Amino acid sequence: MSIAKTLRQVLYSACLYFTAAEFVLLAIAAIYQQTNPEAGGTAGMFLSLGSSALIFLACLLMSALNLVFRLDYSISVRMLIHFFGSLVAYAIVFIIIPGVLTDVAQVIVRIIIFAAVYLIIAFIALIIASLRKNKRTESFEYESQFDGFSRKK
Repeated sequence: MSIAKTLRQVLYSACLYFTAAEFVLLAIAAIYQQTNPEAGGTAGMFLSLGSSALIFLACLLMSALNLVFRLDYSISVRMLIHFFGSLVAYAIVFIIIPGVLTDVAQVIVRIIIFAAVYLIIAFIALIIASLRKNKRTESFEYESQFDGFSRKK
């Protein structure tokens, strides 16, 4: 795959992730009636331009990390690389850049929550991939490769 095509795919995936993330945040903010970023609030503060830029950066990094799944390693190694890469991307975008490093307990809680959410999503994705693989395998019909070798009586 060419570099331009790969970059286009990464950007396309990042835009999809960003749209989904912003929609979820907007829905949560609407539920709690905090859609005005200037008014503050727990959910409303994520709707500002700066927060949206950080979320897009996170989506871009996650999309680039998905290239790991093209490597020729076992799925467990690819998942492990993706997990640690995602953890680093999360730490950079949501802990280091915003400057939340002052409270160690809060940093640990954020990382644990991110890891738990990642593991749940990864578990669901692996189940879906396994079901798809089994469905593909069942659709093949057996064709004997030894027809010419059978003995005729």
